Formats: sequence, structure tokens, C-alpha cells
Amino acid sequence: MRKLGTTIKKQTPGRAIRAQCLTCVGSAKDVPNCGGHGENPLFDYCHFFPYRMGRGRPSVKIIRKFCLQCMGDSPSLVRECKTTNCNCYSYRFGTNPSLAGKGRGRSAEAMDAIRAKKQGPIKEISSQNRLSAMR
Repeated sequence: MRKLGTTIKKQTPGRAIRAQCLTCVGSAKDVPNCGGHGENPLFDYCHFFPYRMGRGRPSVKIIRKFCLQCMGDSPSLVRECKTTNCNCYSYRFGTNPSLAGKGRGRSAEAMDAIRAKKQGPIKEISSQNRLSAMR
């Protein structure tokens, strides 16, 4: 989470991308005029370009692509990245750390238990009861 003024805002992938764009070009007034390659000549194409204005719902996989590009397409270097003050650092593996333990990654048994709780008890209705209910 990042502290902005007196309130604490949760860093989302979209906010992380927007913050990275601001860092790259220097100011908010320059972000709309970004050509998609930033100031770094090593980047042919910026994966953040479509999301630079803070609009849209980017996937954390986009941040993973950016991190791979930054580290010379080396997954091991991304894993060993020590730049903890980077806006994309917590999303560098292509996963959202705030969703850890939710949804995907749960065991089949845990998901079956969740589904059973949501559905509640299922009542068996015999064909005799259905006929009598229709009359």
C-alpha cells in the first residue's frame, strides 16, 4: 500500500502502471504525449502504453512482460530483482499478491466445501411429490 496524503490507498496493478508511466516520462502532462517507447532506447515497445492514462483494467501479466523486458528477458533476473522501490515490484511474477489464497490455487477439496456452503442443503423431490404439487 502507498500512503497518499493522509489516506492509504491500495496499490492495484492499474495504479502501479500509472505510477510507472509517471516515473518514466517525468510528469502527468507528458504522459498523454508518450510515444510508447519512453525515454529508454532499450525498449522498442512499452507494454504499459495502452494503460498509461490510468484507464482500462490491465492484467498483472502485462507487468510481468514489462519486468521481463526490463531484465533482458531473463526470468531468473526478474526473480532476483532487488529494486523494491519500483512500482511494479510486487507484481513482477505475473500474480497479484493481494489475491493470494483466493480462488485459483485452492485445492479441489477446499473448493468443493465452498460450493457446498453456497448451495446449502439440497432437497430431494420425488416424482410423486412433484405430481401432487402440480395438482
